[in-house]
Amino acid sequence: MNTEEEKKITEAEVKPEEQTPVADAQSAAPAAPETPVNTETPAPEEMPAQKTEATPAEGEGIKPTLGIGEVAPMSEEEKAAKAAAQSQNFNSQEKVVYKMKAEKDANPFGVIIFFVILIAFAFFLPKIVAKYGSVFEKKHNYFTGGTIPAKEEEKKEEKEEPLKDPELHSFADSKAVKKGDISFLNFVKSNNNGKYELAFSMMNDGEKLFDFNTKYYVEFYAGEVKIGERLIHSYDSIAPKAATQFVLDITEKEYNDANNYKIIEKTIDDYPIPTLGTEEGEYKTLTCVYGNDQLVYYFKEDLLEKIDEDIKVSNTVSNYAEELEKANIESARLREIEGIDSVVIETNQSGLDLKTNIDLEQVPTTTLTSLKQYKYFKYHEKASVVKYEAKGIGYTCS
Repeated sequence: MNTEEEKKITEAEVKPEEQTPVADAQSAAPAAPETPVNTETPAPEEMPAQKTEATPAEGEGIKPTLGIGEVAPMSEEEKAAKAAAQSQNFNSQEKVVYKMKAEKDANPFGVIIFFVILIAFAFFLPKIVAKYGSVFEKKHNYFTGGTIPAKEEEKKEEKEEPLKDPELHSFADSKAVKKGDISFLNFVKSNNNGKYELAFSMMNDGEKLFDFNTKYYVEFYAGEVKIGERLIHSYDSIAPKAATQFVLDITEKEYNDANNYKIIEKTIDDYPIPTLGTEEGEYKTLTCVYGNDQLVYYFKEDLLEKIDEDIKVSNTVSNYAEELEKANIESARLREIEGIDSVVIETNQSGLDLKTNIDLEQVPTTTLTSLKQYKYFKYHEKASVVKYEAKGIGYTCS
């Protein structure tokens, strides 16, 4: 019997279930080194007993017997293991194209800075609009077909330059002017039916009474050019830490043209020496007029001796009856003082004249002061004081 026939007989005698599965042998043990195959088949009686595998338990499945050259089918677990091995082998050779960075936590400082900028923008927005709003409006008009403003309208608002003279102040400025312990503040000009006035307050910041023995003047300026002045005077003192309201009569020119002012303290030495008017007997006279009131001052050797006053009221005024009554009351009051003579003369053609003659040598200074008429200067007052201060309360003197 040749070798081929012996091989067939051997294969026929071995039952299928007794053959060892190739796949199990391959997976169970590593491949043994190749050994030469003995082509001679031993005699049947000399062949060793074949080992039989235990029958698999139920549920494990029976793998089919493979012929020579056949490949055992793989289970799902084997397929998954193989795929994992191939994937690992492939990934070990691939190049990194892009690597994702881990996200960082949000930066709180960036959020804070954002809100600070937002709040600052909201705060400064009104100022930006006020300053540049006209520019935006002009550009808007241009692009929307609006009219382009004339060149003079495009000029920037000129800022007022600070006054060079530190004593000079603007009526538009509400800042108080301080002189010693006295503060001057809240200057307001007004026009009441042709009666021009300047109202303001005086505050005594000191610890003593202020009795107006110190002379203060308000000087009016058109720019830096002086156009007038007014004496600040009262017969009532200002108590410590108290304030008094003042109203001074001013001219139409001072009302319209004066935009600046000074508060000036002056003494008798600051008053210029006046030129007196005509001579009447032994006196030299100075005539001062304010509205319908005329005063004639009489001097001997530049010292005041007596005063004549004439107040005229036309009967065409709407309140003539009231003015007549006031004149009669004032005349009666003045006649009660020794050294003063006063009378009211009324005519149907013109109205009334309130005439008063004062012999200052006979009138005590305290009595004269009680009348609270600053135009009545004391006996032997200097001509320089009379003229300068009469002008300071609004009179025109010559």
